[in-house]
Amino acid sequence: MLAATWLEWRAVRRALTAHRELGIDLGEVIRCGVGLRRWAPPAGFSPALITCGLAGGLRPDLRPGTVVIAEAVALEGGEPVVCDPGWVRALVTGARARGHEPAVGAVLTARRPVVGAARRTWAQRGFLAVEMETALLAPSRAPLGSLRVILDAPSREMSSKWAAPGRAVLDPRRWGEMLWLATRAPRYARRAALCLAAGLEEHAKPEPQPHA
Repeated sequence: MLAATWLEWRAVRRALTAHRELGIDLGEVIRCGVGLRRWAPPAGFSPALITCGLAGGLRPDLRPGTVVIAEAVALEGGEPVVCDPGWVRALVTGARARGHEPAVGAVLTARRPVVGAARRTWAQRGFLAVEMETALLAPSRAPLGSLRVILDAPSREMSSKWAAPGRAVLDPRRWGEMLWLATRAPRYARRAALCLAAGLEEHAKPEPQPHA
């Protein structure tokens, strides 16, 4: 599992603790950094790479708090990479088990925040949400999965200044957004982590054996 920020990483670690106490091995949780800046590909084979955390919504009907599960991911100008169908099914089941009906479809991996008219452009191309990591994992050739919760959306858009949080917090024009982020981001990161944990538990279940 990969989470970009400390907030997202901590939420995933906490959500998986109870599962590990039950003896369910759900793999390693790595803080990969925004845009994978802190991540180095594993030397050997990886059974799967699953990203979890927050995302920006692109469609106006997907409001903050919506769970999004990627069926495919793509870089700007790149070809879509299909996520592992087994992981998609497990993550959908996990989200539903936590009481959230997820939006399932294509997710964009962008190099920089997508705001304003650019959101509409990508929504018209069929993308549900935008983040900055998952499609960058495609060269690993590992099975991919991604579960995100929409933090900001066309109905509640944050400034692109938050791409550099250290500077944004010093700008009084951003303080209202900072308060909103401080209340919503931890809640939504926890929602994503709990849905992920339920999905991982679902994926770990043995396949039902056909009747003789």
